[in-house]
Amino acid sequence: MYLIYTSRQAEGYMSTLVVQLTSQQPPVDLLTVHVRVVVEGVESSKVLAVEPHLTYKFSWNRLNAYNQKVYGLATAIGTFNSLE
Repeated sequence: MYLIYTSRQAEGYMSTLVVQLTSQQPPVDLLTVHVRVVVEGVESSKVLAVEPHLTYKFSWNRLNAYNQKVYGLATAIGTFNSLE
């Protein structure tokens, strides 16, 4: 996955990644969905309750783990697990 940032957008625009996690009819025995996104050393983790068409929206402020501004392409690593 790649996050692409363009400053041509409105002021305060952030790079955003939207991931669909479940379908219209998730398995009945699916209890939770665990989401983990790492971009430039910055990690975000969430545990979500299962629902139809569950999506996760991650917005990144273009800062790395050292609070330094990142320019150009950045690689996003995503892990999406479910517990039954």
